[in-house]
Amino acid sequence: MSTTTPIITLTEAMTLISLSVPIWGGRKTLRPEDLGLAAADRPTADLVHWGSKRICNPEALRIFHTLKGQAERACLKVGTRFLGGFLVPNDQVAGLSAELEGLKTRFEHEVDAFLAGYDAEIADWITRHPQWERQLREAVEPAGRVATRFAFRYRPLVIRPAEAHPGTLAEDAAELGGTIFHEVTQIARDLEKSLIGQTQLSQRALGTFRRVRDKLAVLSFVDPRIPPVLEPLEGFLQRAPRSGPVSGALFREGFGLWLLLRDEARLARHGAGLLAGTVAEPPEDADATEALDALEAADEPDVERSTDPLPDDVAAAVPAPVTRPVFPEPLSAFDRPALPPTVEPPTDLEVFVEDSFF
Repeated sequence: MSTTTPIITLTEAMTLISLSVPIWGGRKTLRPEDLGLAAADRPTADLVHWGSKRICNPEALRIFHTLKGQAERACLKVGTRFLGGFLVPNDQVAGLSAELEGLKTRFEHEVDAFLAGYDAEIADWITRHPQWERQLREAVEPAGRVATRFAFRYRPLVIRPAEAHPGTLAEDAAELGGTIFHEVTQIARDLEKSLIGQTQLSQRALGTFRRVRDKLAVLSFVDPRIPPVLEPLEGFLQRAPRSGPVSGALFREGFGLWLLLRDEARLARHGAGLLAGTVAEPPEDADATEALDALEAADEPDVERSTDPLPDDVAAAVPAPVTRPVFPEPLSAFDRPALPPTVEPPTDLEVFVEDSFF
């Protein structure tokens, strides 16, 4: 079964969102004369790149980068990167456009506020660096010119291949599934600190799992490898509590899902294998196997205990249980049960290496 995306999926079921958010950088090119170098002391251009100098406090521009990042994340939540924009299912375009319009309005409001205080912002920056006052004042641009360096534009576009070259778009479409899996792994890697060395999963970490689920759900029709990967993730989240931490077997299930989601190649192979009916579980991975074995070892009893109740006089004499080590001490030669003649006794004990998590 083919795992490539047909062109008809792009032309009839999806819209390309072109997002452009240029931001004034608040910098100007650093010149040799800014450093007071004489002509004879200046290195040649093929030897030195002079870089730039800040003429404005970068903190005053941070809000614009924040809003740009929010716009890109909104597009990625329901779409995937494609040809410099974001490919979004048609039924998600209206909601996304409304969100982008709100961000656009706020962006323009922040631009107006910045320009209104532009002169004061420049003066404050010069006051902070009095030894460079001349160089900064010479580089300052008027507010009207700075205003043209800000913009927030988004355009929903319909994709149509050129009649003479339909194959080019087909090649791009064939890579969509891989792009989606790559974006999923970028989200999943944020879970590392919430899982490595932990025994519980917070609701905040579950929110990251839900982000992955939501993205895969709206794009599941793009690549046939996505639904087989989405199904176990959906089942895990349905069983997860809506409040409080996740622990025990459900935590280990989430850990296993994360080990799959964080690896782009394994994720794609697993989806393809399930689609073809050739595998029932994700391909084995040494790190994943050792990590899950260590988690399970913490819950497994060292010996098989009887479930029969003790007599009252014996029960009263039994001390309270104490915390046992993960790896018990080896039995003595007298206590070790005899092995059948055809079975060789183990010569070593495999110990889980903590570094295998990383």
